[in-house]
Amino acid sequence: MEGCIIDTNKVVCKCKKITYGDLKNAIENGAKSFKNVKEVTKVATDCKKCKDKVKNLVNQLLEK
Repeated sequence: MEGCIIDTNKVVCKCKKITYGDLKNAIENGAKSFKNVKEVTKVATDCKKCKDKVKNLVNQLLEK
């Protein structure tokens, strides 16, 4: 992911219309884990099809 630019408006959770930027903002505002990001944004709480993908994105963002 380093050197890779992801559009902050890219929707990563269609059910809740959560964007990559929403995940990033949650982390910048203190979320320290996927669970925290999920609590703040409600990402991956409906159909859960995006859960693995979003969890990987969050973990990558947390490593930065």
